[in-house]
Amino acid sequence: MDEKNWTFSRDGHLLEIKRAPTDDGFLLGVTGGGPPRSYFFDDLSKLERFQADFEKFLLGTGWTFVAFSPERRAGLERRHFSRLLTDRRRWWTDGVRTPLAHQREERDRDSRERRLRRIRERQG
Repeated sequence: MDEKNWTFSRDGHLLEIKRAPTDDGFLLGVTGGGPPRSYFFDDLSKLERFQADFEKFLLGTGWTFVAFSPERRAGLERRHFSRLLTDRRRWWTDGVRTPLAHQREERDRDSRERRLRRIRERQG
């Protein structure tokens, strides 16, 4: 794992989070917005949990995510090429429904049927 950097901004100030591997584990460094701080983790999953909570705190207190490095995208910029088809929908997922979506559809259908029954009862 190479060093990775996340940059956040608030009111013209930058805060950078750096994640780097060490011989014994992983080091998370935070610079900007005060004195530099570093945190050591012997397990990557613990570091990721800590970092996710820290980033959630930053976003909740007005910081904005600005950049990540190294650049992970590969290849050419897709937006400069025309599409073969004009339809951008992902047709291969149209038929896939999650159980939660199925429950919502049933609930909505039941609700519509109840409303229609009430309307018919009022009219007839």
